[in-house]
Amino acid sequence: MAAAKTRKLIINHKEYEMPKKVGVLEYMDYLEVRDSVMEDEKKNGLYTTKQFENMLNCICALYGNQFTVDELIDKEGGLSVGEIVTKFVLIEAAIGEEVDRKVEKIHENFTNGK
Repeated sequence: MAAAKTRKLIINHKEYEMPKKVGVLEYMDYLEVRDSVMEDEKKNGLYTTKQFENMLNCICALYGNQFTVDELIDKEGGLSVGEIVTKFVLIEAAIGEEVDRKVEKIHENFTNGK
């Protein structure tokens, strides 16, 4: 999957991209929500309304609050439930791609003697 696709989403015909530098506090909040959701899904096969609200808030925060929760869930221009869940899951992939790029650069510098 291309890095650009995991970092982008479209709301009301406008494309938004996750900032290249994700804040540590926002990522820690994401991890807390992710762990809670994964734990409940494992036990019960689903998650709570509050966890879904937390997912929405995390998406907005990790995208630098470029859009609101209301815009994200708007029936006409927002994302569907499936798209929201998918975007939440892909946050980890987007962060992983950033790490992969940095490791590759270190590897290149190391093999070139820099």
